[in-house]
Amino acid sequence: MRRVLVIATILLGFLAIAITYSCNQTEQEHSSDGGYQASQQQYITHKFVGAQECKSCHLKEYNTWKGSFHQRAMAKATEDNVRGNFDDVTFTHKGATYRFYQKGDKFMVKAPGPDGKPVNYQISYTFGWAPLQQYLLDFGKGKLQALNVAWDTKKKQWFSLYPDQKLKPGDWLHWTGGAMNWNTMCADCHSTNLHQNYIAAADSFHTTWSEINVSCEACHGPGSAHVKLMKSQKGQKATIKRIRQDLMMTGGTSQKALVNECARCHSRREKLTDSYNHSDSFMNQFDPALPHPPHYFPDGQIKDEDYTYSSFRQSKMFHNGVRCTNCHQPHSLQVKASVADNSLCLQCHASSYNSPKHHFHEANTKASECVSCHMPGRYYMQVDFRRDHSLRIPRPDLSVKYDTPNACNNCHSDKSAKWAARAVNKWYGPNRPYHFSETLLEASNEEKGATADLITLISDTSQPDIARATAVWYLGQVSSKRNTEILQQALHDSSSLVRNSAAKVTSRLPAGQKMSLLTDVLDDKVSAVRLSAAEGLAELSPSDLVPASRTAFKEAMEAYRKKLDINQYFPEGQMNRGQFFQKQGQPQKAIKAYRTALKKDPYFNQARINLAYLLNRRGKNAEAEQLFKTVIRQEPKFGPAYYSLALLLAEEKRLDEALPNFRKAAELMPDNARVQYNRAIALQTLRRPKQAEKAYLEAIRLDPDNPAYQYGICTLYLQQNEYAKAKPHVEKLQQLQPNSKRVQNLKAFVKRQSQSKN
Repeated sequence: MRRVLVIATILLGFLAIAITYSCNQTEQEHSSDGGYQASQQQYITHKFVGAQECKSCHLKEYNTWKGSFHQRAMAKATEDNVRGNFDDVTFTHKGATYRFYQKGDKFMVKAPGPDGKPVNYQISYTFGWAPLQQYLLDFGKGKLQALNVAWDTKKKQWFSLYPDQKLKPGDWLHWTGGAMNWNTMCADCHSTNLHQNYIAAADSFHTTWSEINVSCEACHGPGSAHVKLMKSQKGQKATIKRIRQDLMMTGGTSQKALVNECARCHSRREKLTDSYNHSDSFMNQFDPALPHPPHYFPDGQIKDEDYTYSSFRQSKMFHNGVRCTNCHQPHSLQVKASVADNSLCLQCHASSYNSPKHHFHEANTKASECVSCHMPGRYYMQVDFRRDHSLRIPRPDLSVKYDTPNACNNCHSDKSAKWAARAVNKWYGPNRPYHFSETLLEASNEEKGATADLITLISDTSQPDIARATAVWYLGQVSSKRNTEILQQALHDSSSLVRNSAAKVTSRLPAGQKMSLLTDVLDDKVSAVRLSAAEGLAELSPSDLVPASRTAFKEAMEAYRKKLDINQYFPEGQMNRGQFFQKQGQPQKAIKAYRTALKKDPYFNQARINLAYLLNRRGKNAEAEQLFKTVIRQEPKFGPAYYSLALLLAEEKRLDEALPNFRKAAELMPDNARVQYNRAIALQTLRRPKQAEKAYLEAIRLDPDNPAYQYGICTLYLQQNEYAKAKPHVEKLQQLQPNSKRVQNLKAFVKRQSQSKN
């Protein structure tokens, strides 16, 4: 399934109405639709005061912040802020032409509109500063859309964010589509005190903010209480400890709290609440993504745009108390020392690491920089290079075995991973220190013994908790009785990341297994865990639970419903609503949600398949068939679509039409025994015994202990009077089901027929 989000982290939220930013009086604040919004009662005590108020006492910090990427995160489109060439120039990409020009003091673009026809738009805001700058256009209904043609500030040229794709209007990734919507995709982390205010019924926004950019209070929280204290007589005598009480992210903030505050924007995550509360914890408001496929490589290295948090949480740096501000200036965001001479790393590490005896490269070169080996990076948005903050030791030996990236071959691209692995062995010896990624890679490749190693990793509290949580996710890809016991332990782990991962995995267990496990964590102290448990119990009602759990269930379920409402702008959010309504026995609402998801993104095939399954169960096979065919047309290498279509056609007894789809599904999913089994049944029904036999035997080869497959081939052989061929499969069935009367009768029948034939 293809989905690449480009302009910023997915920021989900139906945010509350605007709040004021005056320290001493109620003022109105700016909104994306040109209107204004008065303050809410909830912010009377803690108001946002604005950077100018902070500047009066914190001039040094203000001047350091000025000119930073935070200060320039978003701005009005003026001569001072626009960096692109608007001197009546054109840029053409895949047949679409964009003309950039000025009309008086207004910056304009003539771009393909919602119907593909050229429309003249005014640039309302700049978005970002370097290495690229994007431009926001007023699209009506309070929507600001980010043009997917951006300005490369280094090469000084226009470029497409999707150079390999020809995007048409209506596509989620087209600049007029949802992926490029500022209100939902990026606004929350580029402005201060932003409230999205999405009105689903009208598909409109009334997005508000206190300050247009990432200002002081975006990190330190609303400042009115602090200003009031400092302007009072108490403030003149207040201790540092007392002064810090009214602010977030101060010198007294703990390492984990500070990292979690930064994670609000520097993480790939899902919103759980409709407004951000600076004084609440990270996982009470967000559900962070774990470092596993598809957004990460199987060993946890960055792949998609992942925003640092889940990488840094894997590192030994985080595990040993390093905080963001140990390396980055908190106000300018620049690194605190030079990377080129490794002085940044030598703040903590011994000088012996800055030697060819350690890195085996020529001194004072790019190859000798610590970050080249320990923080390799990838380009996002075509020109934005970002480093992996998991700070791991290069492992070309793992690249040889699992085809994962490694820092050595990032530079030595003309060499093989085997070459790099030999070099590392020569320098450091053949033994590498254990890293949790080895266990994750074993699990990803379904190696023998991987499950036992995952269980060991989950239980090893000396390892990063995000790695342990990821191991829980991998454990969820397999099933066994022992896994249920491990999940029960993980649900009560000291780490909220582990508990949350366990709740999600447990949610996929059969109802009888998961109910008691998840009801135990409905009152977990962390919202993310409670909501994951609620999602897993969505098909239940309070009466299904013991009385002691009903109140917690109702509260968690209500919070989960609010989360679904918060995320309903997104196609994924609508799909989640559809799944919820299905569990709740409300098929019409589910169908509506799936249709809404597809209206928002006509390429969102996961929702299309869910809709097709639901329609099929309701007897609407004609539409379900067309939906499966649409998936195949859009994603011709997606095996499950062919399989689903084949099953539907078989259900309608159109077996001749089903067979080509079974064959294609088997080709694309060669390890799926069930596909071969159903294909065999179709061939058997069409009286093609030789082909059916071949399909049955392939299913049995893939899954020899499945009694259905053994029984199926027995029926085929009995139809052909081939009792000798049936005999070993009957014996296998007896091993699998020794107490089955049906198997005993089958064995007796085969024996009689064999004797009679002889």
